[in-house]
Amino acid sequence: MGFGNGTDIHAILQPYDEKHRPPTEGTPEVGQVIQTVVPDIGQTWRVFDAQRSDQTSHASASGTIRNVEPDKDYRHKPNRLPLFKERLGDCQELLALTSKVRPCVVLAIADGIADKRLPEAQRNRARSAFMRPAALVAPMYSVSTPNEPRSVTATIAARAECLVYPQLVFLPRSGGIVRNDSVLRLDRAFWTTLPKPTELCALSLSQLRQAIMHGQLLTLQGRGVDQAYIDMVELLRGELAPEHAENLA
Repeated sequence: MGFGNGTDIHAILQPYDEKHRPPTEGTPEVGQVIQTVVPDIGQTWRVFDAQRSDQTSHASASGTIRNVEPDKDYRHKPNRLPLFKERLGDCQELLALTSKVRPCVVLAIADGIADKRLPEAQRNRARSAFMRPAALVAPMYSVSTPNEPRSVTATIAARAECLVYPQLVFLPRSGGIVRNDSVLRLDRAFWTTLPKPTELCALSLSQLRQAIMHGQLLTLQGRGVDQAYIDMVELLRGELAPEHAENLA
């Protein structure tokens, strides 16, 4: 245990599957670690005001980045210039978000709908929206160290390791894939079609860790969990080092 009272809890609750190697091509598996672009949705949104610079194909644009104006943005704009490449509609805006390639864990897979199963009259319009499979992924954030500050403090990481917060999953570093002790944010999960530069990694969570994470997801949904999960939470919280347990109920 990295932050507890000395018990090596990871030797008992193996975080990763040491025998199974998931595919690195095609569709990922539930529980697999991937590297993909994660938008920083926790930051203030910015609108990218675009002006068409290609008068022939409308495929390129320049513009400025500004704060959202609620009384003006996302409303009907009949005089908007078309940006065919982005399919910018009258009630749509382009958001400018910071993003970063991060390791993520796949929580669920939604298969695409086969072309022939789409209504023929709407097939051309619906094809791009429904044919590709999508993955629900939760991003990891590195734990801070004295020499390399990160967005997650040691106390938060310690509590995540002991299942204090159902929305956080502590994952220790593993070779060159999970390079630092990290916290998986279930509350930052998002759907993605996994476009490039996404990489599928030959690493997945153990079945036991996936089962624990399932209990966390049920808790976040306000649904009942089994007694085994409750006992696990109580056991791990008892392993939390005193300096990280301050002000906990």
